[in-house]
Amino acid sequence: MSEGFVDSDSRAWLAIDSAGNPQVAYRDRSSGELIHAKKAAGQWTLEHIPTHLTPLRTANSIGAVHFSLRPSNDVAHFVYTDLATDGIGFAHNGSLGPTPVPVHVASSDLVTFGHPSAAFDSSENFDVGYVKFFETGGPQNDISVLGTTMVGVQPVTFSQPVVVDDSPNLAVNRPTSIVKTDFRECLAYFDVASKTLKASVSEAGLGSIETVATNIKNVVTPSAAANGNAFRIAFADFDAVKLASRDRFGTWTLEVVDPVFGGPPSLAYDSGGTANIAYVTRGSLKYARRSE
Repeated sequence: MSEGFVDSDSRAWLAIDSAGNPQVAYRDRSSGELIHAKKAAGQWTLEHIPTHLTPLRTANSIGAVHFSLRPSNDVAHFVYTDLATDGIGFAHNGSLGPTPVPVHVASSDLVTFGHPSAAFDSSENFDVGYVKFFETGGPQNDISVLGTTMVGVQPVTFSQPVVVDDSPNLAVNRPTSIVKTDFRECLAYFDVASKTLKASVSEAGLGSIETVATNIKNVVTPSAAANGNAFRIAFADFDAVKLASRDRFGTWTLEVVDPVFGGPPSLAYDSGGTANIAYVTRGSLKYARRSE
């Protein structure tokens, strides 16, 4: 479709529209632009999405990007790291008013944001998760995981961000992954300092930080999904591509999908409850599926 783009911090994101066609969003590695690719009638078309948040900037240049389709009308929603402001930006390809708009832009040179993810629930509420970095001048920055919700359209606005996790010595340097169901939300992220995959799980306004997996030897980029109201997280450690599953009591269990060293997997469930996992290993793209 275009030049190379995939790395551990800026994967391609896939969504299936209401007509059953694939749509993909990615950061073009050579130009730094946000590309939205759509397939229809067997043909791919590419659209360059404007992303610059500052008036004096005329070219796109983004970091990590995350992509979701609004279920009712297939409007593409993008959240991304804006490299000019070190903030989080939002863009769309519909009639929601001006695009792009800031989600959270730093008010200090000591603060930067990154690693965004976003998801719709069945009521089409749109939530965003991301990471805040505060430069302390010491060997360890203060790092926290934040969340916000779209609260207005035409123009798009977002709520005051809330702190999801600001534990001492927290270190997150890979994209987050958020998923929502009718009643719950799960925001997954990897704490490099403790080598722990964590998930902030909230229900009815109450939330807790849960340990998904410990003693992880790889730097993990998680991919969260839901099967009904049950959360799942796929990730790749040095010894295997793995799937973590949460039961209704909040207990996570791990299983091996493939005992190989693989790249960051992408996890999705279809309407029949079948898990679909795609990942790269040893230069090959692999795909696994299983009904639950």
